[in-house]
Amino acid sequence: METREAVVCAGSSGINALATVRSLGRRGVPVHVFALKASPQVASASRYCTGRTLADRPEDLCTALLDFARRRAVRPVLYIDNDPMMKLLAPHAGVLGARFALVDPLADAVRLTDKQFQTALARRCGIAVPRTWFPTNWGGLRAIRSAKRLIAKPRGRAGFKALVADSAGELAAALRERDCAPEQVLVQEYVEGGDAQIYAGLAYRASSVDRCFVFSARKLRQSEPGAGVMALGQAVDEPQVREMTRRLARATRAHGVLCAEFKLDADDGRYYFIEWNPRPAYFQSIGWKSGFDLAWLAWCDHVDPAQLLARTPIGATGHYWINLHYDLTHLAKAPHLAARLETWLPYVRRCEWAVLALDDPRPWALAMRGLGRWIRDAAARRAAGSRAAPRPAAAAAGPTPSARPPAPR
Repeated sequence: METREAVVCAGSSGINALATVRSLGRRGVPVHVFALKASPQVASASRYCTGRTLADRPEDLCTALLDFARRRAVRPVLYIDNDPMMKLLAPHAGVLGARFALVDPLADAVRLTDKQFQTALARRCGIAVPRTWFPTNWGGLRAIRSAKRLIAKPRGRAGFKALVADSAGELAAALRERDCAPEQVLVQEYVEGGDAQIYAGLAYRASSVDRCFVFSARKLRQSEPGAGVMALGQAVDEPQVREMTRRLARATRAHGVLCAEFKLDADDGRYYFIEWNPRPAYFQSIGWKSGFDLAWLAWCDHVDPAQLLARTPIGATGHYWINLHYDLTHLAKAPHLAARLETWLPYVRRCEWAVLALDDPRPWALAMRGLGRWIRDAAARRAAGSRAAPRPAAAAAGPTPSARPPAPR
């Protein structure tokens, strides 16, 4: 009898896909990775990856997946680790669903990734949402009035994660600098506070049994201070975060993964909804040491539902999760933190690394090469900036008469 396989579509760095590959591969599940040839992803370098297919173009991905599935007697289980591939494959959800067991709600991807739908549903679920605008032109953006700072977040792909400004006018200027139109973003009142006030709920709503598994975590540092993806996080016990995430997962009426983010406002003590993703968060491995494994929950749901009924309660152990590259990116922009001992304590305490694993070193080696290139490029940019900086007028003109050495006699 043919062994059932898992297929993982990896994008970007592939850290999310790598977690899925390791989760399943360590349990003996054959895992095949699909990616683009131009992608720097490290997932296919894992010892637990049993095969890989690299597509020349994004448009070739669906055809490659279907060709793979047609050669299998048993439907593989399909995981997708990023939003661009989900949206790319969404129009083909019907034909893919006939060939694969779909972990991610492909047919509903457009609705579930729509920011306007997300904020409206969160409000209907009784969850606090910051005042939100969806401007359609520059005039609409400039008309926004608020006593609070504003944050703009892309509604699709963009060259930034978020922009924070003191006013609508400043926000418009920042968007113009990035060639981004108002209709491409949502604008919200910014919930003040640092990275450590951002909490995440990771949920899996099963389709085979009436169970919704939820885990809570906290960001401590992000790739960009104030706006970015998790660089350093911690598994924490936050019942309110888990309950809000469970409420959202059920309200979508979708099955599978939902990962939501909230920010705690220190002034009023309320959690405010930020966003969700209908796929595993790229930091999904933060749950492993606490017994929460999104990839394995999905596999059991589609292949062995009896294991879901036997799952033990999930507890938070307080351990850390570290993405070295993104943490160094954060510290490069907040260098004062690097001199503090407490900044480095998570590195010597119980932690889960995003890429480093002693039983699977090749992805780490590739990631370190990428980190080395980033360090060299950053150093070159700083050196170029120093050379290009204009010299002060006094220095350019030479020393003042009083500072000049006396003429030889």
